[in-house]
Amino acid sequence: MSFPGAIAQCLRKYAEFNGRATRAEFWWWVLAVTLVSFALNAINTFINALSGPYFLEVLPVIFSLAVLLPNLAVTTRRLHDIGKSGWWQVVWFAIGAAGGIPLVVGVAVSVVAVYNGSVSWQDMEFWIPIAVGALVSFLVWLGLFIWWLVWMVKQGQAGPNQYGPDPRAWVDQPVVQ
Repeated sequence: MSFPGAIAQCLRKYAEFNGRATRAEFWWWVLAVTLVSFALNAINTFINALSGPYFLEVLPVIFSLAVLLPNLAVTTRRLHDIGKSGWWQVVWFAIGAAGGIPLVVGVAVSVVAVYNGSVSWQDMEFWIPIAVGALVSFLVWLGLFIWWLVWMVKQGQAGPNQYGPDPRAWVDQPVVQ
């Protein structure tokens, strides 16, 4: 699948959660969204440098909201291609949210210690719970990202599966002339 073909396919299937998506369709879409996001943020930064902060913060936000549904849809179809349910995205979101808990706890422990007067924010003891919480959160998020990446680069199941026909099946067919 080509870059323009993948973009057209994802936009055509804007909110279609049924079926399967090849690696090419998924990764070309991810590249396109990433490039547009970088471009919008660069434009936003340039305009804010000229006109003051927060002038066009709305552009990247609107784009992110506009591509939220197709991102979820193409990821669901990609998961279907490897034989997994699209609901795994909920699991990833929950683990990602829970991954922030150690950082929040570390900050809370440090703030309580300052409030109780047992430590000052200038002391090294103030920063240790924050650093440990940040490290644990980072490791959870890193593991989650690696898990997601492994599944997203995995070859799809050959032949039809419970989610539909193999989107690559036409590649194996001989060309009739």
